[in-house]
Amino acid sequence: MSERIVVEHTMDLTWRYASGAAMERFCASLRERRLEALRCKGCGRRYLPPRPLCGNCRLRMSEWVSVQDEGTLVAWTVVHVPMVDGRTGEPRPIPYGMGLVRLDGADTTLNHFLAEADPGRLGIGQRVRAVWRPELRGAMDDILCFEPVRARSKKHSEVLP
Repeated sequence: MSERIVVEHTMDLTWRYASGAAMERFCASLRERRLEALRCKGCGRRYLPPRPLCGNCRLRMSEWVSVQDEGTLVAWTVVHVPMVDGRTGEPRPIPYGMGLVRLDGADTTLNHFLAEADPGRLGIGQRVRAVWRPELRGAMDDILCFEPVRARSKKHSEVLP
């Protein structure tokens, strides 16, 4: 049996990076509570999050299409391991749900937080909808999480900071 070793360390995460033109437009649309995907003119695949080149055809994409803020949960997990939220620098309360969501109008999935963390209340094929931040700022966390369509959660602050 091995002895557990704990090392206390605070990381300095102060860097900037360019997201590219596709993500810049996508984030700008979030500020207006809209979701947009890029569609390939070759195969018709609609990418969300958007990317400049089609993964199938390798064609440059420039056609933007609207996507709904409701969709289908295609995979999910409940996380029980503590971690620091990269957006806030604060520890994320555990457990929390993570899922791959295929939004209506998109062909790819978005990896995002779920409002639900009870495995008995999550399922593949379940309908979910975005829970939007009250004050939008044009960032991926303008969508706080996805909740089951069957009922709106009363208090999302317990799920996400």
